[in-house]
Amino acid sequence: MKTAALIVLLLLCCSVARAQDAMQYGVKHLKVLAEDDKVRVLNYTPQQGDRTPVHSHPATVVYVIKGGKVRFTMQDGTTRDAELKSGDALLRPPVTHADEALDDLEVVLVEIKK
Repeated sequence: MKTAALIVLLLLCCSVARAQDAMQYGVKHLKVLAEDDKVRVLNYTPQQGDRTPVHSHPATVVYVIKGGKVRFTMQDGTTRDAELKSGDALLRPPVTHADEALDDLEVVLVEIKK
């Protein structure tokens, strides 16, 4: 019984993670630069007002090329405005959120798959 419950839980988690991949939305401001079985490199280039629906990232390295402000909306509905500064490199834990660019930005995201 416990094994069956664990299998169902794992299948649900996998389908939720896949369903929340930001690339599924086809937004013009997010592009895959490279990908293999260990990492995925994304170029995030929104203009002010661009939004990305709710999606998830695994642990991620963030490098800010062109800084600016972005608003993050978390799963519980809380929002947080962040100022990203050009040249900053950030280590971010796994997260599920939506985002809205408050300025024009360019950021490289390196998602760690394994």
